[in-house]
Amino acid sequence: MKSFRAKTKIYSRFEIQVINFYMTCVWLLPIILVITYVFDLDRRMNIDRFILWVLLGVGLVLAAGTAVLAFRRDALKRQVKPGYRNEYLYLLFVNAFGVLGFCVLYDYAGGDRAYIANILVVLIAFVFFLLLRLGRRFYNFDYMKKK
Repeated sequence: MKSFRAKTKIYSRFEIQVINFYMTCVWLLPIILVITYVFDLDRRMNIDRFILWVLLGVGLVLAAGTAVLAFRRDALKRQVKPGYRNEYLYLLFVNAFGVLGFCVLYDYAGGDRAYIANILVVLIAFVFFLLLRLGRRFYNFDYMKKK
């Protein structure tokens, strides 16, 4: 059996930033909703209209970020690091708040609060599995590996 280091490919900063940017865009609405939930902003404004405006803002951020990534592609493809631990920790942070924000979104959508724990467990399991796979393949960070 090959060792972990023998079969891993080192990816450029471009691939890592693409993964981080699009994952951030996926979770941006739920992260903003966590902030609105913490400060009780949902009681002071129409949350449906707010979600619509945030979705439009996320679309603009997505378009602008895609353009910037396309513009900087060549420069970022030339930059390589053997491991991307800080970038992976950023991804963990974004996903943790994103999962929490998804439960807030479920609550704002009128879902039954009795099922939030069930949804949270399934979503955390799926995201944890996805993050472990991404960490091993792209970030050269194996969280589950024994030393």
